[in-house]
Amino acid sequence: MNEHQRHVKARQDILDGRTPEKRIIVHMEDLEEKKKREDEIKAERKRVNDRMDALKEAKTPWFCPECKKVMKKRLDNKMYRLYRHCFDCQVEFENKLRTEDKYKEWEEKKMLNNQLSYIKEQIESIDDWKEQSSKPFESLDQVGIKDVELQKEKWSQNTEKVEEMSNEALEELNKMKSEVEEKLNSLEV
Repeated sequence: MNEHQRHVKARQDILDGRTPEKRIIVHMEDLEEKKKREDEIKAERKRVNDRMDALKEAKTPWFCPECKKVMKKRLDNKMYRLYRHCFDCQVEFENKLRTEDKYKEWEEKKMLNNQLSYIKEQIESIDDWKEQSSKPFESLDQVGIKDVELQKEKWSQNTEKVEEMSNEALEELNKMKSEVEEKLNSLEV
């Protein structure tokens, strides 16, 4: 007898004034499913916490970590993102460098680090360009007025010319990179 038939019989017994057949249903929990659900919940919480930690780094705190003053000025946000302290602390730091006659060196080191970063970025972009140009590009165009037809076009570049141009550019950039690194190393001594 299936479950539907049991329900029909129980209703009929109630209508006739008899007590229906009593059944005890024991609910058993699938422990593997429960463990899997708990693991998923833990993983989701960890992912959310990691995202929150990343956002904490992006937020500007209320108080400067060095001088403990309230960071309410507009320039405090910028200085915190750059140097991890408020604008007043940065002014004091630069003033101290000027009094010790080290500001020019610090400024030059900062500019050289920026140049080095730019050069590395350019090298990466040329490598990406070289890699992308080696693959042919496919384009699908819709043609036809009444019936839709697709026309496939394959575009390719002159890989020898791309290789030649990228090697020239990489050679120049690597030369510039070594010059900047030499200057940077001479300042650190």
